[in-house]
This record gives sequence, structure tokens and C-alpha cells, in this order.
Amino acid sequence: MEKIAIKELIEFRKKGSEKTKRNFALKLKTRKAKVKSLEDKSSGGNYWSISNSAIYNTFKHGTDDFYDDKIKEVIEKLHNATSSKDKTMYERNLDILRSFKEFDVLSLRPDEIINFETVERNSKIITLQNLPIYINPNLVFLYEENGTETIGGIILVPQLNGFSKLELSLFCEILYKFLIEKYSDRHPISQQYCIAIDTYNASSITYLEMTNSKTPSILNTTLIEIKSL
Repeated sequence: MEKIAIKELIEFRKKGSEKTKRNFALKLKTRKAKVKSLEDKSSGGNYWSISNSAIYNTFKHGTDDFYDDKIKEVIEKLHNATSSKDKTMYERNLDILRSFKEFDVLSLRPDEIINFETVERNSKIITLQNLPIYINPNLVFLYEENGTETIGGIILVPQLNGFSKLELSLFCEILYKFLIEKYSDRHPISQQYCIAIDTYNASSITYLEMTNSKTPSILNTTLIEIKSL
């Protein structure tokens, strides 16, 4: 079975009728595995890489110096762009970069990160409800909490018009399950630093917030519905 991207789970939930849901679920369950991975599809490909790279570097290196340089670079590319498609892409990425100058992504980061873990390409699939779910964390990191080395992670999820809080929670919950499956035999997993970030809307949710606010989980119900159709 071809691996299923998280955005496809959201797409399934948005199908209006039982028939369209059934057809979409059937496609997910019966399509043959492709040689090409879902990595580009899941991360938005190169369209959002301009803004994603600055957010990624800001979080990884613990400094927000990256935004201004990237903004200057994008403004120059925008001025030199000749196609309307490229101009729109640069404008959208520029909007995100400017909004993240105001959004304090560093407040989501632990003070001292010990190490960044390498996430192997072939480890980015976890099985949930017997379905292969693909997740591509942007960073998995080891930090110290109360004298214990603990694992955290972030996933940046860009999309035009962004996601609802409930949709963003789906990324966060699957990220948490990924961290549990891949790292919990060696380290405790942080709920506070398991983070999904909607880059278009400059919003975030942590697994701890989901737990404390009792955000309803849509993961199991979505997967069970796909299996049953």
C-alpha cells in the first residue's frame, strides 16, 4: 500500500458525501506504492522552502537573525521576477517571513539543545490502525529536562490559507506517536516540545496544549473511518 500523507487524512475529512469519502478511502487503500516518496508532497515541495528554511534555521540555531537576510534576498528575487507565478510565490513567502518576525518561534524552543537527531528517510512511516502514515519531521532534538536527556521535535506545515487548529493537531499527534515509536526506548518524549507549526498562519500547537485543553483527537476516528469504507 502507498504511504498516506497527513494532508491526505485532512483531505479525506473534508469530503462532503459518503460516496466521495468512500471513493477517496478506496483510492488510499488500493493504490500501488510509488518509487517516489511523499516527502515533497508532504512538505509542500519547493514552493514554501524559502520561508521554511528561515524558520527552520531560526529554531535550530536559536537566533532570529535569519529573517532579515532572507527577506532582503526574497525582495531582490521579487523585483527580478518576470512571471506572475514566481512573483506570487515570492510574495507569499515574504508575507510568511514578515509574520514570523513577530511570531516568537524561539519561545517554543528549549534553552539548550544537546543534539539534533538524524531522521532516516526509511523511518518516516509509522503504522496506525494498520495504515502506513508518512510524517516528515523538520527537526528531532535531544535536550536536558530536569537532568534527563529528553526528545522533542517540530514539524513545519505550510499550505495556502493554512490549517484549522483541529487540523494542525493532527500533525502534532502523529508527530508525538512518531517520536514515541522511534525514540521512547532510549529517552522520554516531551509533550511540551512536540510542536506542529502552521507557517502560513504563524500559529502552533504542542502536544502538551492538546492534552491540557482536552483538544479532541480526530486521528483514530479518521483512520477507523478510512478502514471501514
